[in-house]
Amino acid sequence: MIFADTSFLISLYGRDVNTPAAKELVSSRALPIHVTTVNDFEFSNALRLLVFRGKITPASLRTQISAYETDKAAGRVVQLPCDTNRIFLIAESLSAANTESGGHRAYDILQVAASLDAGAKEFWTFDGRQGSLAQAVGLLVGP
Repeated sequence: MIFADTSFLISLYGRDVNTPAAKELVSSRALPIHVTTVNDFEFSNALRLLVFRGKITPASLRTQISAYETDKAAGRVVQLPCDTNRIFLIAESLSAANTESGGHRAYDILQVAASLDAGAKEFWTFDGRQGSLAQAVGLLVGP
């Protein structure tokens, strides 16, 4: 099972330096990307923040969210149910073991915790610190 973080989703549905790599990886694999409501919230909030910062337009935000929702409806992105209490317990454990030495942000830890809770084997991210955390807990990190 492949789990993607927000940095990967932003690149996949938008246009940035990592977009070609994200699109290539998705097109080369037949498996769907798995997400949770943690991804949904952080993805839409990240897009809104990009609008605030003047990096994308409101129309681009709507287009990207629409493409994401279309992929969910088509099964290319699968939203998994999640137990947020359990995810926060896993996240607290990850934070206690890794944040002082690795400088991990809360939402990055939550994404890794959600992927572990879901039983993911792969974790796709363009965030180096988040990737190092995912790798440290046994996930195969891409791209």
